[in-house]
Amino acid sequence: MSWGLQSQACDICGCRLGGVYFGILPMYNTHFFGLRYSQASFNAAIDYRNNQYFEDEFSEDTYRRIDIMGRYSISKRLQVNFIVPYLMNDMNGSHQSVQSAGVGDPMVLLYYNLFNTGDKGSSLWQHSLSVGGGVKLPLGEYQKQDAGQIINRNFQIGSGSLDYLLSMNYTLRYQKFGINAEASYKLNSKNSEGYRFGNQSNASTYLFYWITTPQVAILPLAGVYYEQAEKHLDGKIEQFNTGGSAMFGTVGVQLFRKNLNLNVLYQVPWMQNFNTESTVSISANNRFTVGLMYNFSFKKKKQKPKDKIKKQRWQ
Repeated sequence: MSWGLQSQACDICGCRLGGVYFGILPMYNTHFFGLRYSQASFNAAIDYRNNQYFEDEFSEDTYRRIDIMGRYSISKRLQVNFIVPYLMNDMNGSHQSVQSAGVGDPMVLLYYNLFNTGDKGSSLWQHSLSVGGGVKLPLGEYQKQDAGQIINRNFQIGSGSLDYLLSMNYTLRYQKFGINAEASYKLNSKNSEGYRFGNQSNASTYLFYWITTPQVAILPLAGVYYEQAEKHLDGKIEQFNTGGSAMFGTVGVQLFRKNLNLNVLYQVPWMQNFNTESTVSISANNRFTVGLMYNFSFKKKKQKPKDKIKKQRWQ
């Protein structure tokens, strides 16, 4: 039995690093550019319960991801955010070992800031709400094979489908205490082979405390992260062992020094409810994320008196 785990196990919502996450981002009106490294791992197994015709199987899978991400502020309220991922996936199983790496599917989102009272700076209560939408472009490889067969769909670098994204980010702060809530929903379409990943949603809520020193600002945080996905479809046929949900406890810290922002998160699974058959088990392990961002703004050139006169003539 060399095909069992490949075709039956680990095709669930968490078996790839994805979703939209930007977190707590001060200096809303600036642009930023950054790198973020994320790592997650899963254990999957098939227990045939001493069936003499089948051999038990297992797989230890690790998913690493490097995101190139950025934001361009078009105006005080309108922004464009993007994420370009590079994926490195390792599947080490009893019957199959596969390594896969490459540029994944990039995401582009347009955000609108409904309100941001942080600019005033005088009130004890400050809050900001942004809502956005965008697309995930099908640029990553999605037909990788091993021994002449398509490997696990979630192990592919891309999905092969044009997907649609909705996202929101809200921050409320009272003096040095605050809360950040972020949520996103991904509506997936079919790829050229008629395969469709289940629609996905995720949400996070973090409490934080703002600490300032002469050299650096420190933002410790703690909260929960939740992800959920529907079952995958191959044509009109629901795929076994796909979809489910998981909740993670999260602790982390953000460090701010001038234009630099260092972000570290560590997540521990609290609840897991993946859609599996009676012989299949899938479990998520701890996750780790670290990112570095640089905030900047373009300085406007001062117009000379003559330039102002010329500009007025053309208006």
